[in-house]
Amino acid sequence: MIGKLLALSFTLFTLVGCDNEETNDIYLIPEGYEGYIYAFYNVKGAPKVEKEGEYEVHDINKKGYFVTSTPDMDYGTVTDRYYYVDEDGNRTKINKECVRVGGISGFEDDTDPTNKIEIISTYAEVIKEGCSQSFVSSGEGIHEDNSEAILGEVIETYYKSELGRMN
Repeated sequence: MIGKLLALSFTLFTLVGCDNEETNDIYLIPEGYEGYIYAFYNVKGAPKVEKEGEYEVHDINKKGYFVTSTPDMDYGTVTDRYYYVDEDGNRTKINKECVRVGGISGFEDDTDPTNKIEIISTYAEVIKEGCSQSFVSSGEGIHEDNSEAILGEVIETYYKSELGRMN
């Protein structure tokens, strides 16, 4: 069911025609994590995204995702930064050739008008070995894409909806 409701997927390397805007996001990823990371926007009851200077901070949890009530992400030239973060909060910059930026998608459900869901998300894939320009520019991920299960968890957690279990 969720797979049928996902829409608007497209590759997000650099969006053209965005008045020279930049994405300016920082992704803080648990040390050693490999796989897909997701950021979900416009999630009811989630905290607003925090900022460090011009950058919005996305603190990825151990399951590989970040959730915010901030209505939408930034669009434009991708200027994102990716860091591994250890248990003490120390950051180690991740090589750009170890991160493959994915795309954006949207999910809507208005079967319950009092609990309408309109979520926007983006994703990337992070690897530790085999980093290369070839990985960055490929359209195929190395790890299993578990976006439907993660989206289901977000919906179940924040909307208390059984819709999240309908995979």
